[in-house]
Amino acid sequence: MNQKRSVSPSLDIVYDLEYGVWKATALYAALELDLFTIIANGNHSRGAIATEIECDERGMQVLLEALCSLELLRKRKADYFLTPVSENFLVRDKPTYYGEWCLRTQLAFDIRSRVAEGIRTGRVVGIDASQFNSGNLWKSDTSRALYTWPLEAIQARQMWGTLGITGRHKPSPRILDIACGSGVNSFVLAQAEPGAQVTAFDLPNVLEVTRQVAEAMSVARQVEFQSGDVLTSDFGSDCFDIVLLGKILYYFDADHVAEILCRVHSALKTHGLVVISTYIGGDRSCRNQQASMAALQLFIFAPHSHVFTFSQYRDPAKASRLQWCFSTC
Repeated sequence: MNQKRSVSPSLDIVYDLEYGVWKATALYAALELDLFTIIANGNHSRGAIATEIECDERGMQVLLEALCSLELLRKRKADYFLTPVSENFLVRDKPTYYGEWCLRTQLAFDIRSRVAEGIRTGRVVGIDASQFNSGNLWKSDTSRALYTWPLEAIQARQMWGTLGITGRHKPSPRILDIACGSGVNSFVLAQAEPGAQVTAFDLPNVLEVTRQVAEAMSVARQVEFQSGDVLTSDFGSDCFDIVLLGKILYYFDADHVAEILCRVHSALKTHGLVVISTYIGGDRSCRNQQASMAALQLFIFAPHSHVFTFSQYRDPAKASRLQWCFSTC
């Protein structure tokens, strides 16, 4: 009788995770040393870079070679130069600098080393990204759009097309974009319909970037900028044809989400539409890695966060009598 051979388990998944950590470690070290800014200022040789940063030359060579392998630097003979990615997003004095966001959230190893503590206690161990006073942090996340908005605009048009919505969905529509970030998602509708009017709502620091993106997309005259706290701000009554809720609701618990949706309902005109851009949890097979990893990160950085299931969004939306649809992150 033939017996099936058992397949020995492989550690490849673990190896890949370990390797990924070291990639992130190289970027973290470079940002902490402000290495990309040093190179941007004209220091290209290993010795010149090490001298400027006041660090060990051999250690600097190891880091420089690692960054070249990650395509964050390029090497020409014995000198090192920035790539388009590092030049535009990792040089500190650039308006599109993304390093602050990386250092304080995605690459904050001091916080990530305390994840187990957060799991044990159920408490936030990082900065609370859901607070109104976190505007500078969110500005650093949004600033990359000053360079990437053309690509984001393509993706936004695809999103609206999938939902069957164009700028001409209604004549001269009024659009409220809550937690607008760069504003690109609503600005493409303004581009498509010159009569459209957008109210871009976000934290004051973030709106500094949003204004620049609106200018770049030639829709600034169609946009009103409104700063405030999503938990307390009044969005008006019977004002808007479309309300877009950006990547925001998953920072709050069910009661806060229901309350926000009630105020959104009040702001809608009759037959108005709500579009929610969010992660959707509850995949029974647990194969939605993006949603699962988002839930873990949110748990560490926002005390009341929750990646809701489709039905958990549906119930408060129905209670608020909303006509709504989803765009998943």
